[in-house]
Amino acid sequence: MDFDQLDDKVKMNITHQLTQILEQWQLNDQDQIKLLSLPKSFKARHLYLYRRGDKSFDFDEALLQRSKMILGIYESLGTTYPTNKEYAAIWLKRPVKKFKHKAPLELMLSGDTGMKRVWYFLDCTQSWQN
Repeated sequence: MDFDQLDDKVKMNITHQLTQILEQWQLNDQDQIKLLSLPKSFKARHLYLYRRGDKSFDFDEALLQRSKMILGIYESLGTTYPTNKEYAAIWLKRPVKKFKHKAPLELMLSGDTGMKRVWYFLDCTQSWQN
């Protein structure tokens, strides 16, 4: 998806989805900002404007890529834990043996490589595409 071709309605929809997912995962504001790789000038107190749907994120290539990974991880967690959506928030914060006993969230916060590792772990079809 090319971010130049995103209209305002699509940007608002993606922003709303992302904020709802990050809230459902019970991440604090600083972790949400870091996970989305928002600019350092972004203030945590402004997140409520995005959660309410008053504003959409200024999508660039990096944020669009991050959004794709977050949405993919969310979808994969929904497939992995279809009857207990709350467990996704727990799983993200618990150490996983496959990740050398690091929590998936810790890897995701470390950057794109960590996010891809978590996504590929949850959805093996992603590693076939890259």
